Amino acid sequence: MPRRTHKKSRNGCVECKRRHVKCDERRPICSNCVASERQCHFAGPALSIISSAQASPSTSHDFASASSATNSPAQQGIPAPCGPASDPPVNLLHVELLHNVFVESANWVDARDVSSSMSFPDMLKIGLEAPYLLNMTLAISALNLSITKPDHRRFYRHHATQLQNHALTNFNSLSPHIDQDACISMFLFAAILGIYLLCDTLVLREGPFEGFIGRFVQYLRVHQGIRAVTAEGRWDVLRGTKLKPLLAFSEQLPSMESDLGPVCEALFERIEATEKDAARLNVFRQTIQALQLVMTAIDLKKDHLRIHALVAWPVMVSPKYVDLLASNQGEALVILAYYGALIHSCRDHWVFQDGGQFLIESVTQFLGPPWREWLEWPWQALT
Repeated sequence: MPRRTHKKSRNGCVECKRRHVKCDERRPICSNCVASERQCHFAGPALSIISSAQASPSTSHDFASASSATNSPAQQGIPAPCGPASDPPVNLLHVELLHNVFVESANWVDARDVSSSMSFPDMLKIGLEAPYLLNMTLAISALNLSITKPDHRRFYRHHATQLQNHALTNFNSLSPHIDQDACISMFLFAAILGIYLLCDTLVLREGPFEGFIGRFVQYLRVHQGIRAVTAEGRWDVLRGTKLKPLLAFSEQLPSMESDLGPVCEALFERIEATEKDAARLNVFRQTIQALQLVMTAIDLKKDHLRIHALVAWPVMVSPKYVDLLASNQGEALVILAYYGALIHSCRDHWVFQDGGQFLIESVTQFLGPPWREWLEWPWQALT
């Protein structure tokens, strides 16, 4: 049997070569790029495994020809080289992201409920058949690492953004024909995308509050649009799949028709006393009703139920409320601060972090003293 030897690339990463510094070739990120927070990638393979037969003076073409010409079964089993030396090696970053999904997904939204009926290999198989879902799964894994490994935040967030863009591109190119398997992958894609966008917008925020509101409104519209595409007319189909336990879990959420509790009732009465437009008042009522649903879910003290409700609220609110939020309407911003208070109750979860506190403090500063009385309840959540 040919003896195998290992030969490590000595080219260094592209960034070190550009800067004319010595690279230690540490994979997937060399030490220089870690220290300088630069994007690290290598032009050639990380590790070349060369057999003594391949290392001989004969070319790879000659080797492939000799292999195909022989009648020996043992020799027929030797594969010809699959490509030139410049072919990329295994993507170690993607392996790391996949490993992170294996290890950490038990702490992500609804993971326990999905796994009760669908194993991770099942989900991976779906992802392999639906590239948009696989890209989105790796994207949220990278986003998770950008939160849990703040020293490498820029690196992981950069790759999270790339993977998310690939996922959306794949999703937008889907055929209009959708079978049962596609329904499952689309539903999981929408759920993961919603978590991703909320965290990326709320926790990894940048710039002034006005810019944040613009990005938050964009997130709401994208999430609502995706959920509309994936859920419309397909709920009954999903009930007949392995996702049934997850859907049943979602149905544990209180009804949108439930009575308002004292906090939400007081908020609605305050708005009702000043809002003269019946259509806008109805929008606020529906939005506060969704807020009440989240409050009730949190009061049940079931961790995954309250997290699920917080992620679901942006989908439940009316698009007309999103329009009011986009125009910086005072009452709409106050409701957002109330939502921030509920997020603050789950601040230990990586998806939310300090996002709730940011919403309360930013809305208060933006609206100024005349609205301080409206915001007393959210501020109590910070004490």
